[in-house]
Amino acid sequence: MIKTKKIKINKPLIFDRNRNVLLIRKNSVIDKRISFKGKVIVGIDACLWGDVECEEILVGKASYIKGKVICRKAIVGAKTEFNSIVGEEISIQNGCKGRYVRGKTVVIRKNVEIESLEAETAYIDGISKLGKIDVKKVVASKSP
Repeated sequence: MIKTKKIKINKPLIFDRNRNVLLIRKNSVIDKRISFKGKVIVGIDACLWGDVECEEILVGKASYIKGKVICRKAIVGAKTEFNSIVGEEISIQNGCKGRYVRGKTVVIRKNVEIESLEAETAYIDGISKLGKIDVKKVVASKSP
């Protein structure tokens, strides 16, 4: 009997129909536009060159998003670089760098750099660099 190895196919995108989730594997490079009616989970160190349109997006640590993100809810992992995020609820973790953020409620952790921020309510936790700010209500605190 001849033994053969099973070939592994590493697809950068995985779709789960039961949970309506689109998973982008870690270290993947996606150069196309993504439009999805559900949750998008982006793995660690992934690069997205096209625009992303979805209900909810969870971005892993140290990812890079060149296109703009349009969603209802976004959680951006630490040390991620992005161009623009537009949504209702946005949470940006430690050490992220971005050009433009617009949302109803925006939570910003420490050491974040954003060139332009537009929001109804911004919660700023720690020291961050913010360029142009257009916010109705700001709640700032210093984390220990």
